[in-house]
Amino acid sequence: MVRAHEIEVVIPEDHQLTVEVPQSVRSGPARMILLVPSEEPREPPNLEALTQWQALAADLAADARPFDELPLEERRARLRRVMGAGRGISSSSEEFARQKSVEIELEERKFAR
Repeated sequence: MVRAHEIEVVIPEDHQLTVEVPQSVRSGPARMILLVPSEEPREPPNLEALTQWQALAADLAADARPFDELPLEERRARLRRVMGAGRGISSSSEEFARQKSVEIELEERKFAR
């Protein structure tokens, strides 16, 4: 059985790491996989979409009533306003899929499939 332990590190200028593992990890052989951010440029966030999203969130937050206590038509109207409002704020589904395919490739190598 393989267990994963995630430890965040910062690569120093001399490119040497000292890693402390939890006491629950027994001594002996282990495999360390280093995942680093892609060198490819990321899509910059769409500032207009982000501003619109923040304005929508502030507008909806002005009514402190819990969502489930709102009348059905008002809930539907709020959901219509929110649907699709976050487009352009985060990376595209294509970017997400590309990142996942890289992760799958790493896992397949890790488990020698």
